[in-house]
Amino acid sequence: MSVLLTDQQNHLETIVYEPTIGEYLKLAQETREDSYRVLTVITNRMQDLIDAAEPLGMRVTDRWQALMSADMEEQDVEDPLPPDDVFTLHHIREAQCRRVSVTANGEEAARGSVARQDGYAVFDRIVTEEKYRRRGLGSFVMRALTADILEEDVDTGLLMASADGRHLYQHLGWTHLADVFVIRR
Repeated sequence: MSVLLTDQQNHLETIVYEPTIGEYLKLAQETREDSYRVLTVITNRMQDLIDAAEPLGMRVTDRWQALMSADMEEQDVEDPLPPDDVFTLHHIREAQCRRVSVTANGEEAARGSVARQDGYAVFDRIVTEEKYRRRGLGSFVMRALTADILEEDVDTGLLMASADGRHLYQHLGWTHLADVFVIRR
């Protein structure tokens, strides 16, 4: 699967799950030939794949992400209360995506999005701005997005967690499925 990363200067990101060595090397070579391509690999054999592409001279730009999942039937369906009166929750509902933004005194403090795809709730870009971290906003954003997407017919939640985000998602009942690494030219 390939997606256009409009938030990263229109790079094309190819995402592949447990490729064979041959599939992986073909995609790595295509990525090497185009400076606007990024290859994201979801696997439980990370080092074997990284080693296989070493002769191509690719850069591993991230090796600390994880694919995580959650049973959506076990998630809370109620819209959460903000962790503090200074925060305001804004819902943005688009045809294909639900987004939330949390502001404090007119400034965005946290945000995130979720989309439904074939019975899956795919969470993306859950971000808390530096000066608002450690105040419960990550959990708040996840719970607000979950309440929104549970209006749809979804069974399983999926997300790619950063190293910092893993602890939050595990606390919220998410399970690690596989490691993720990113390579580029």
